[in-house]
Amino acid sequence: MIKLAKPTLSTATVYADCISSTKNPKKKARMAACAPLIIQAEQELDTKVTKGLVYTIAHETLVNGNVSVDELKYVYTGQMVDHANGRVHYDKLILSAPFDLCPLCAHRDVTTLDHYLPKAKYPRLSVVPINLIPACKDCNTGKLMDYPKTPDEETLHPYYDDIDADRWLKMRVLQTNPISVEFYVSRPAGWSDLLFKRVEGHFKSFGLKKLYATQAGRELVGIKKQLIGIYGKRQKQAAVKKFLLDMARSKADVHLNIWQVVFYNGLAEDNWFCNGNFQLIG
Repeated sequence: MIKLAKPTLSTATVYADCISSTKNPKKKARMAACAPLIIQAEQELDTKVTKGLVYTIAHETLVNGNVSVDELKYVYTGQMVDHANGRVHYDKLILSAPFDLCPLCAHRDVTTLDHYLPKAKYPRLSVVPINLIPACKDCNTGKLMDYPKTPDEETLHPYYDDIDADRWLKMRVLQTNPISVEFYVSRPAGWSDLLFKRVEGHFKSFGLKKLYATQAGRELVGIKKQLIGIYGKRQKQAAVKKFLLDMARSKADVHLNIWQVVFYNGLAEDNWFCNGNFQLIG
């Protein structure tokens, strides 16, 4: 996961701009009356997300006694995404991800916004900026965890969780024929049980184990000839290691835990692989 700067957009402004396109005066008045409750929901999420208490936020089926879940969901789908007044805020959030890199998987391109807590169960958070994370389509639609029921089910939040300084993503070489690799979460010193479980849950929920292994398989095929040439007839294992470490360093400036850095470091650390067995790459 990649840490992002917390949005500076005002929830009150975003909500007001979105509902400004409502044509029916009575409906517009009902929606406007929800504004204090929308801000209250933002404050609750902002407080609880740093304390492992997101799971305690209540689900809602009706807001302020007269606004339905579908009506608040439409504020996002029909008035933030599809109307100019709200779209300006949508686009600003989309563009907040550096290099258009999805912060949830750290691999694919950002194409949409993901609701950290789903709008179907938390309608007041439908257009709250801190609940909207720039994401790729796969992370937006494919995550396994719909909403957290316990603290350790709370996936990582790019606006609040900062784990970039720790090397938590690791990879091991599997001595198979053809060679395969496996990515996993390794617990750094100083991590609490809760943080470790949350990172593991994030890794599983977004299918990162499979995603990274698939990408690594393609990368292996792409470097096989280079490795054979570097190793040569003199079986220069040290030269192979140096090449792999140089590749890791060349990508580490982006992020420590992107799969490419972990992949090349993992290969360099594996003596069996570097000592000619890379020739088992499919």
